Amino acid sequence: MENILSTPELKTRIIDLEYKHFSPKALQNTSLNEAKDNFEKDFKKIYLEETGELLEGDLTLFHSSQSNNKNVNQSSYDGTALYIDNGKTEEVYIISQGTQDSHDWEYNIKAMFAGQSSEQADATKEFVLETYNTFQISGEINTLGLSHSLAHNNNTTAHLAFDTFDEIFSVNGAQTNYYQLYHLDLDFQIKVNKEFPIFSDADIYDIPPQELHDFARDYYSDKEKNITQLISEDDPLYAVSGIRGFLTLGSVQYINTNPTLPGLREIVDDIPDDIIVSFQKMAIDYAIAAEQGGMNAGIEKLLGVNPSLFEDKSSGMDYFQWYITSPSEVDTVIRDLNDNVPILNEKIKIITDNSELIFGRLYEAGYITKKQQDTLITEFGNLQHELNEIQELIERNISVRDLNDAFATFGADSGTIIKIMQHGKNFTEIFKNIQDSNVLHNLEAITDSHSLIEMLSSINGNGSNKSYLGRDMVLTSSKGENIQINISAALRMYQQCFPLLGEKSTMINNLENAVIDEIQTAFNEEKQKVMSKINEMEASPGLYRDLLRKHIYFPRLNKTVRQINVHEAFLPLEQADLDEEISYMRQSVEKGKKHIETYRTSIEDLFEAEDHVSDMFKLIGRI
Repeated sequence: MENILSTPELKTRIIDLEYKHFSPKALQNTSLNEAKDNFEKDFKKIYLEETGELLEGDLTLFHSSQSNNKNVNQSSYDGTALYIDNGKTEEVYIISQGTQDSHDWEYNIKAMFAGQSSEQADATKEFVLETYNTFQISGEINTLGLSHSLAHNNNTTAHLAFDTFDEIFSVNGAQTNYYQLYHLDLDFQIKVNKEFPIFSDADIYDIPPQELHDFARDYYSDKEKNITQLISEDDPLYAVSGIRGFLTLGSVQYINTNPTLPGLREIVDDIPDDIIVSFQKMAIDYAIAAEQGGMNAGIEKLLGVNPSLFEDKSSGMDYFQWYITSPSEVDTVIRDLNDNVPILNEKIKIITDNSELIFGRLYEAGYITKKQQDTLITEFGNLQHELNEIQELIERNISVRDLNDAFATFGADSGTIIKIMQHGKNFTEIFKNIQDSNVLHNLEAITDSHSLIEMLSSINGNGSNKSYLGRDMVLTSSKGENIQINISAALRMYQQCFPLLGEKSTMINNLENAVIDEIQTAFNEEKQKVMSKINEMEASPGLYRDLLRKHIYFPRLNKTVRQINVHEAFLPLEQADLDEEISYMRQSVEKGKKHIETYRTSIEDLFEAEDHVSDMFKLIGRI
């Protein structure tokens, strides 16, 4: 049976829609309930555009921020579950989000590069189970994972290790990692240990990567049948997916989303494996330490110094006080830096030693200009020079400290601090020169190729007359000349204009009622008050003798008024007849409706019945 979300275009747009309404940034300014309402409306609009049909039945949402599961909350996993029941089919869709914040970037290093963590994959499994309980699902139900970027790693790893999903659809995904699976999937670990000489967990990294890759691919061959991927050949994640650890599974369609650029895959494939191993070992050291003690512990593993030492120091006086009051701690920090900076510097030196090759290839591929290439080579050379200077500075400081001469040590430390401050200024100048070269702006093309929008614009709809402009669907006319219509924008206008015209009509009715109530009725009420007073005066003239005394003097009170005759004349209201103006306003509403209907029919006339354009206009008002 066909899935409710049946096409790659529809699935891709729904993944993008989840980002739009449920990313951490989106939820900063919108309540979760409001975000759910907006998502549901937009979901039904997209479904209508893609299928020509209205989504009938139930659509229920559950967001990861509502989770009560400890693993989900602590892992920084973000995602949304959709339960859809259209009367014929029931399905659950899990839309896991890609990298959103610093926690996710840290996880990327630990999980995908080092293969040492799988907490978000485990959280994905837990979130799916909690979703079933929330939606009160007790039996079997088709569960599909939709993913982009990091989310593909989460969904696919959970699928391979725990059978979490029946199907997975991903766009520009971060591939799963066989080192990651080795630590997570016990059955896979047992099979690997039988196949290869493994005596400790660290030995897994000594297995020839291609052999382990092929073994993992064969082991998961049955499960990969349920994985479908769209991958841009220009996506940076595709560029790195060939290095050791990554495992690309499933039915993969590679799409050239940016024909003007050749992509980065060949450039990355040229990087020798020993360089990858070097950086991978550094990532593993960081990951293991960070897993036990957090990010600061990971940095301490690389630098030898925990950043928490400096969190309460913001001025030179703070550092001077620390230097005076904790000399042994300062000595330990400097010696630890001396032990670790050379190792880190050697890793960075790999980039600078290969800068001409790396940046030369970027220039040849058209990502940067010749001038930017020269700037990058120069500034990375300057960066290496500064790091070498700092390393030598620390080494000289240590040699003085080993003399155990307090006066000499104080002098050396003072000189070291002054020089390090100067190196800090030089670092700032280096990064400023790189920024001023606009190279980061040029490299935006790389990040664009990772986006869902660029992928969507490159999907041809299986040869149909459908294409995309940003998030909007565009249809090319199937009658007469080729005319492209932004059908998403047309439906938005049609849907929004009629309620606006309805509001305008209501306001006109309110104005008409106000004219009657506030002007004509008020005039008649005041006129009636005057007539009542006249009748009273004519009926009892004697009561108004005092009025006579104001005009005629008489010393005694023997005068009276025997008769009063009032000659009344009520002039009609002037400029109070708004019938003509109200009629004109009503006509403007009708003209607006007629204009919109003409716009609608003009669009409908461009398409055949099978394009469902007429159905879209009829149904959009029900959303």
